[in-house]
Amino acid sequence: MDFSFVTMASQSVSNGWAIFKPLYWFFGKCMEGLLYAFNDKYFLALIVFTILTRLVLFPLNLRQQKTMAKTNRIQPKIQKIQKKYNVNAITDPKQRQKANQAMQEEMQALYAREGHNPMNMGCGPMAFQMVFLMGIIGIIYYPVEYILNIKISEYQDKIVDIINFKATGTNRYLQLDLIRNISEYKETLLANSAKVGNIFTESSIAKIEAFKDGLNFFGIDMSQVPTWKGIIVIIPILCLVTSIGSTIVSTLIQKKNNPAASQQQSQMMIMMLMMPLFSFYISFKLPAAVGFYWVISNLVAIVQQLVMAKFFPPKRNIAREMVENTIERRSREESIKKMKNN
Repeated sequence: MDFSFVTMASQSVSNGWAIFKPLYWFFGKCMEGLLYAFNDKYFLALIVFTILTRLVLFPLNLRQQKTMAKTNRIQPKIQKIQKKYNVNAITDPKQRQKANQAMQEEMQALYAREGHNPMNMGCGPMAFQMVFLMGIIGIIYYPVEYILNIKISEYQDKIVDIINFKATGTNRYLQLDLIRNISEYKETLLANSAKVGNIFTESSIAKIEAFKDGLNFFGIDMSQVPTWKGIIVIIPILCLVTSIGSTIVSTLIQKKNNPAASQQQSQMMIMMLMMPLFSFYISFKLPAAVGFYWVISNLVAIVQQLVMAKFFPPKRNIAREMVENTIERRSREESIKKMKNN
């Protein structure tokens, strides 16, 4: 499979995809503040940033769970309607179409009574997670521009010539190369700073050097793209393990809350395991910082799922939904009676 769209998306800043620039700017400012708070310790800033983004997503995840609880609550009624019409058992095409139409009309009436929209299955959390991932990829690939506020994008071609940068293999991104090799480039950049708008000064070089030091996580340079050689391979492995762990915890909780769907969930388990394998593969294509973000995100997701299962159990949500639905239905009935009496 070709997952090149991920790296293509990561190049959106330098390619001028304006739609993403406000996102990268905002995320860059957040990381800048966290780096200041944690004395330029990048991995600590990224951990806190990941936790904060997960907290922002928590209400959306809770809403998704409530939507699923409502779906589970009316599932017996849906099955009763399906059994009543038994469309699949009808051989005559015209009769089948007629029965199917009648079944759909009765289901729509059920949804209207229950105040349930089957199309609204809570895709918000997944969409927001993709948005956050895009922001993370942007500030990881372009930290000099968006975190350190050294505006190098308009001078990129000149900087490439000054340091004789060659984009090959995993070394394809100028800003990451500047950070990794700042000690080697320092004198050259200072000597040629006038050619690039004097953006490279002793102060700006010191910021890049401090940032490079903060990228070191127990001997792992998180600006590097992981390979099978060296300790850096632990990042993709942890990414795979924590992603599988998150999937298993989610599946076990769903089975406990909805035993009737356990067989279907077992079949879905195979598909759900594709995401861990996907993240494992992609973690060898992106800087280790992206994989590190996924590891922390997966760990926080596991804790979040356990917290939701304990303090916001679906059964409690179902009971609350039933009470709210009953109150709403009685209110509608009272309104209809008043209208008839008038």
